[in-house]
Amino acid sequence: MDKFEILDHTADVGLVAWGKTKEELFANAALGMFSLICSVEEVDGGFTTQVEVEGSDYEDLLVTWLNELLYLFEAEEVVLKQFNIQELGQYYLKAQVEGEPLDPKKHHIQRVVKACTYYEVKVEEVEPQLWRAQVYFDI
Repeated sequence: MDKFEILDHTADVGLVAWGKTKEELFANAALGMFSLICSVEEVDGGFTTQVEVEGSDYEDLLVTWLNELLYLFEAEEVVLKQFNIQELGQYYLKAQVEGEPLDPKKHHIQRVVKACTYYEVKVEEVEPQLWRAQVYFDI
């Protein structure tokens, strides 16, 4: 099973993420988003932080989660590649994320992702132990 796939769109870029659990789904969506920004294979460790977000439902929680990670990328200038979801409920997510400080010589930025949008956002269990999420990003 693929972790994620990129969706073509005229003005934005979309992503479909997959997971056996909701936790794996949210982690794979984050990994997919950072793969849009740079090659995550170039990212090592050295930076770890806790992230906690709230939302009104799984769709809102997903958008809020991804936008919080984009905030870390912009404000803290870190690229992330590991996302350990510690707690996930319908309205709450707590995770430990890992990566390293952004180094323009090492991390080749492929595209600038401005924000995760609510356009056609979906989080659904498509069959037992198979979750699917779809999001679009403003680039």
